[in-house]
Amino acid sequence: MAVKSIVFTIGVFDGVHLGHQALLRETVSLSKKLKAEPWVLTFHDHPVHVLKGGPKIPFLLTRQATFDCLKLKGAKEVHVLNFTKVFSKKNPEQFVQWLRAKGHLKGIVVGDNFRFGKGAQGDVRLLTQLGKRHGFEVRVVKPVSLQGKAVSSSRIREALAQGKTDLANRMLGRPYSIDGLVIHGKQMGRRIGFPTANLKIHEALLPKDGVYACAVKLGKKYYRAGMNLGHRPTFKNDDHHRQAEVHLMHYYGQLYGKTMRVHLLDYLRSEKKFASPALLVKQIKKDLAKIEKVFLKGLS
Repeated sequence: MAVKSIVFTIGVFDGVHLGHQALLRETVSLSKKLKAEPWVLTFHDHPVHVLKGGPKIPFLLTRQATFDCLKLKGAKEVHVLNFTKVFSKKNPEQFVQWLRAKGHLKGIVVGDNFRFGKGAQGDVRLLTQLGKRHGFEVRVVKPVSLQGKAVSSSRIREALAQGKTDLANRMLGRPYSIDGLVIHGKQMGRRIGFPTANLKIHEALLPKDGVYACAVKLGKKYYRAGMNLGHRPTFKNDDHHRQAEVHLMHYYGQLYGKTMRVHLLDYLRSEKKFASPALLVKQIKKDLAKIEKVFLKGLS
């Protein structure tokens, strides 16, 4: 079997945001120049969590969705490393030798803050030196900036936590989405004339509680939708656990048991307790009127 020529880009790629997309474009470009395949090296878990422990920070996308997105953006292969404390003890030279064993290593593309090897000893300067020694080209990509600050996964998480959906979506280059299984609820929405799909969320970072303008794809069509994320304070006979409830506009089919991807387009308002269900209905009608006018953009 012939040894493959490879150009690697390396990172966690949490969210596959604009900065990650810039790395992928450069990787694809360099691989064409060097007649090699563009590969991504990424991880099942965040290396910082493996090394330092503590509570896990939820990824912006599930890892499988991340791997799929990387391939959509141009990666020929996504190599997923099960990063361990034993692996972290490799020095920079040993790490490069490990990469070289994957094929004919012709190039590496990284961000300018890239660190590698035991104790993060290696930086882009050392990587470039190792490239000259072992015959592979190194390209360094500067961060992508938005509103004067570098785009980053932590900045996107912060924007989502503050209800700044538009800013988060601009940094991602697409609407933020959450996946969930439609399960049976208490049908409170149906009782007031607005049936909702109750979602059991699949390992996603949930944004700030409140009401969102959304889009949901069913079959080949996108439907506008409203999502309430929160504790339903208006209803007295409820346990008020945190729940994502989605009302699809102009959709009349069955949803139970379906997995639904909800794209967050805009944050409309915070969740609040209304004096009566009738006042809640009045507000929902206003929310849906706004959602009718939301432009469905950047969806995939």
